[in-house]
Amino acid sequence: MSQSTEYFKVTMFFPLRDNEGNEFDEDIWDWWREEITRLVAGFTDLGVVAGWWESHSDQNRWIVAVVGSEEEVNQLRSFLQMARRRFRQESMYFEWHAVRFELVK
Repeated sequence: MSQSTEYFKVTMFFPLRDNEGNEFDEDIWDWWREEITRLVAGFTDLGVVAGWWESHSDQNRWIVAVVGSEEEVNQLRSFLQMARRRFRQESMYFEWHAVRFELVK
C-alpha cells in the first residue's frame, strides 16, 4: 500500500451456489483464490452471509479488502467481472469507497 493515509475499502460477495442451487466446483474456488491473492496483499473473508435479491435468497462469501489506489480498485473490478462469468451470474455486488486506514503499533 502507498504511504498515503487514504485508501479504498472494497467489499465483494461471491455466491456459494449457482442460480439452480448447485455448489461450484473446487476448480472455480482454486481459480478464485489464485486470482484474489495475486491482486491484493491481504483481504478478510468475513464468512458466509445470507442475502435476498429480486425474490431470490442465497448465501455468499463476504470479502473485504483495503487497497491503496484506484488502479487496484479497477483491478478488483476486472477480477469480479471475470468471476461473474465463472460463477454464472448476471451481476455481482461490488462496493468501494475512500477510507482512512492505519496499522496501530
